[in-house]
Amino acid sequence: MQMLKMRKASLGADTIRTAIIAIVMLVVLFKLYASLVPEAQAAGDELNATGVPLGSLFTSGGVIFIIIMVALIIVVVSAFLPKKFK
Repeated sequence: MQMLKMRKASLGADTIRTAIIAIVMLVVLFKLYASLVPEAQAAGDELNATGVPLGSLFTSGGVIFIIIMVALIIVVVSAFLPKKFK
């Protein structure tokens, strides 16, 4: 019981500021991603239509965009993990 009294959970101004900045950065990242990826997928489809070797990797359902999506998820999750899990 003594330990619970000593460890008060409080949200300070720095914690709230950090949370707001993190949320804003996350929204900006996803908005940027949502605007750039369809453009890149359309370019990949056009590249594949020209008959370039390995052009199918860059189509809208190709491996490259799956790798990009997985990398984005890994970056976002690792950014919000506590330091002891990194």
